[in-house]
Amino acid sequence: MLRSRLARLSLFVFLSATGAAIASFGSLLSHIRGTADRYPFLAQSVPMPHHVPRYAGGLSFRFAMAHDVLMQRFPRHGPRHYEERNLVSAAMLEQLGEDDPAAWPVMDDLAAGLERLHRSEEAVALMRRKLAAQQEQKITGVGLYTTYANLGTFLIHAHAQAALNGDAEAIERFQEGVEFVRRSVEVNPTAHFGREQWQAAIAEFLLSAAQNSELLKTFDCLGNRLDLPLSEIMDREANWVELGYGRPTTPAFGQTRGEAEYVVPQLFEANVRPDDPTSWENLKAARQFITPIGAEAGWEQVPITSFHQPVPFDEPMLGIIGMWRQGGGANPHFALAIGETMLRVGQRYLAWNAYERAAQLAERYSPDPALQQFLLDHCRHRQQEIEVSVNQDRGGESPDQHQELTAAFNAELAFGQQWQAAYQAYETQRIEDGHAISEPDFFADFDAQHDAIASPIGNEERYVYVSRRRINDYAKRATRSATILGAGCGAILPLLCSLALSAGRRILKGPAH
Repeated sequence: MLRSRLARLSLFVFLSATGAAIASFGSLLSHIRGTADRYPFLAQSVPMPHHVPRYAGGLSFRFAMAHDVLMQRFPRHGPRHYEERNLVSAAMLEQLGEDDPAAWPVMDDLAAGLERLHRSEEAVALMRRKLAAQQEQKITGVGLYTTYANLGTFLIHAHAQAALNGDAEAIERFQEGVEFVRRSVEVNPTAHFGREQWQAAIAEFLLSAAQNSELLKTFDCLGNRLDLPLSEIMDREANWVELGYGRPTTPAFGQTRGEAEYVVPQLFEANVRPDDPTSWENLKAARQFITPIGAEAGWEQVPITSFHQPVPFDEPMLGIIGMWRQGGGANPHFALAIGETMLRVGQRYLAWNAYERAAQLAERYSPDPALQQFLLDHCRHRQQEIEVSVNQDRGGESPDQHQELTAAFNAELAFGQQWQAAYQAYETQRIEDGHAISEPDFFADFDAQHDAIASPIGNEERYVYVSRRRINDYAKRATRSATILGAGCGAILPLLCSLALSAGRRILKGPAH
C-alpha cells in the first residue's frame, strides 16, 4: 500500500513538473523574439526627445510653433506701437544720459523700435554709441551681449539687400554685423535658445551665396540639399544608417531592444515633465535621439564657420522661429529651411505649407529673377512629391488634393494675417485714446473678444511606444502564469485518468442487480 501511494505521488510530481516545464518553455519561446506590434495593449505615450530643451530651463520645440510662424499666428506689434514706445524711450534716455548704465537697456529698446520702423541706420548709430560708452567703462563679457546681438542684427538688416546685390561697402558692413552676432554667442551662448548662433550661420550662408549664386540651387540656409529626392528622405528602411530621416527621432529611439530606455530611463516614467529644469540633468541624454539635419554632402565646401556637422533639427528651427517672430518677419530662406527640415522629420503637411509660403515670398529669395523662378519650381516640385507620397499611403489618388491643400493654406494664412491686423488696429486705437502701452491691462478687451491665436499641440507630439522593458515584464508574468497552469494541468492529469478508468470499469461491469 505504501509503495502504491509513493508511486502515485511520484507520478503526480513528475507530471506536474513536466506540465510546468512544457508550459514555461512554450511561453518563453513565444515571447523571446516578441516585437512591439504583438503587444499593442502594452503601448504607452512618451515624450519626444525634442521636448527636452538644449539647456536647463530653456525653450523646447513643438511642431505647432513652425505652423504658427508660417501662418502668422502670433501677436505682432504695428508701427504705432513702436512710435509710442520710441517716444517713451527717448524721453527716458534724455533724462538718464547715455553714459548711465541704467540707460543702456533703454537704448536697446529705442534701437529695436527704430529698426522695426525701418530706420536701421539710426539704430546702428545708437548701438555704436552704447558700445563706446560700455567700453569706456570697461564692461566685458555677458554685459556686452545685448549690444553685440542688437548691433550685429541691425547691421545685417540694414545692408542685406545691397550686400546680396554685390555692393562692396554693404558686404563689409554685413560681415561686420555677422562678427558682432558671433561675439554675442561667445559671451552668452544660451541666450534666446541659441537664436544668434543660427542668425550668424544663415547670414554667413547668404553672404557666400551672394558670391556664388549656385549655392541657392544646391542648399537651403541650413545645408539641407535641395536635390535630395523625397523618396530617399522618407524611406526609413533604406536610409536609417546613412541619413536616419523620416521621423523626428533617430532609428535607435524606437527600436524594440530598448536602447533609449537604458540611456535615459526617466523619459519613460509616468508623468515625466521633459521641460522641467529640475529634471534636465536626468533627461538631457534623450537629445541624442533627435533626428539631425543639415550640413549634408558638399556643405564642407561652403565657407561657413558656424557649423560643419548635422545638428538636432529642433535647434535651428527654434532659431528661425525666433528670428521670424522677433526679427524681420517672413522670409523665403526661413520658409524653405522649415520645409526641407520638416520633410526630413516626416512632417509632410507642415512641409507642404512651408513650400507654399516660400513660393509666395520668392521675389525676396534673390535679386536674380532666374533664382526666384528656381525657388518657385523647387517648391512646386516638392509639393507634388508630397502629394504623391500621401496618395500612396492612402492607397489612391485624390484629383482635388492640390486645390484642397491650397485653399486650406490660404484660409489659414488669411486668418493669421487678419488677426494680426486686428491686433495692431486695436493697439493703435488704444494709444489714440490716451492709454499707455505699459498698462498691464492694455490688451484686456482685445483678449476678451478674440480666441488665443497659437495653434494647439496635436498628435504629432505623441510617441506611442511599446518598451522592451514592458514586454519583458509581461513575458515574465505570462511565463509564471503558464508555469502554474502547466503544473496544475500536469497534476490533475492522473486524477482525470483515474476517474476515466473508474467510469470505464463501471460501464463495462454493467448495472448492479
